[in-house]
Amino acid sequence: MVELLIATALGLILTLGVTQIYLSGNETYRQTQGLAHAQESTRFVSAIMAPDLRSAGSFGCLAEMGRPLDQVVDNRLNGGLTVPLAQALQGWEYNNTGPGDNVTLAGAMATPGAGNWASGTVGANLPANLVGSVVTNSDVLVVNAMTPLGVPVNAANPQNGNSINLIDNSGVPVNRVVLATLGDCSAGELFQKSNNANSSSITMAGGNVNPGNNGNNFNLTYEPQTRVYEFTSTAYYIGQGTNGEPALFRRLLTPLEAPQEMVSGVETLQILYGVDTAGTNAADDYLPADQIANWNTVVSVRFSVMTRSQDEVLDEPNNRNFDMLGSQVAQANNGDRRVRLVSVGTTAIRGRM
Repeated sequence: MVELLIATALGLILTLGVTQIYLSGNETYRQTQGLAHAQESTRFVSAIMAPDLRSAGSFGCLAEMGRPLDQVVDNRLNGGLTVPLAQALQGWEYNNTGPGDNVTLAGAMATPGAGNWASGTVGANLPANLVGSVVTNSDVLVVNAMTPLGVPVNAANPQNGNSINLIDNSGVPVNRVVLATLGDCSAGELFQKSNNANSSSITMAGGNVNPGNNGNNFNLTYEPQTRVYEFTSTAYYIGQGTNGEPALFRRLLTPLEAPQEMVSGVETLQILYGVDTAGTNAADDYLPADQIANWNTVVSVRFSVMTRSQDEVLDEPNNRNFDMLGSQVAQANNGDRRVRLVSVGTTAIRGRM
């Protein structure tokens, strides 16, 4: 009987030990998976934003003409651009989230009104097309950029009425905005195209699309050396994803297209702008968007994101504070049990170097 009791006790001890090892291993696995998800999200954010920031304001030979871009390019679009053509980018700072501020993330996602953001020393509100999409306590960035078409102009027949002819399909989707310049870049036109990506021409749209053009005939005569670019004005912000989680979104503003959810689990985005005050093409100071007096002095962008695990995998609430570019960010309701990471990246604007 004694031997049986001893054997039973030893069996229970071994069972408890194995169970404890299993539970500990499972907990470690869940935490590791949560950390991996947060790390992967930070890498995706950097991979998406950094290349677009580098190309901000890359206006090719137009930038070398020694005149403001809006004096070289005839903007044929109906209505103005969200960010002026001559600017590489513009940001909007959420109120009271800059360096030195204490920020508490909202317990439930909300999308406040435009007056909660400011841009530049004039304090411009958030663009109307983004109101109702951006969550509390997160900054917003809009980037202007041009991408050269990989297809040359048809030298034998460069222009036919309101179309610029190419040697192959343009690859530019219908209703996108393009910029065409003369071969010497002395002048150009910004306009919306009307034909599909599989067309071997760029046809100027009329006023029956959005935003449409002021007329549908070119003011310039295009030549064999004509250069054609796709123009994009793209917003980056944090919104509510399809699964209810906060996410990084990208949205084409000209022409206006539906938002694209890029990376899930991104809780907030904080941005500072490197300004060149000494004329050295290097950042002398990093400022929030509401302190930028002249957006053309911005030569680099520093951005920080907070990413989180999908599930609550920690033993205890994660109630630590995070430093995000000088802002002290705390979690709502003393935190939950998700893994969180903060990353920082700095990208120089190629056209300003």
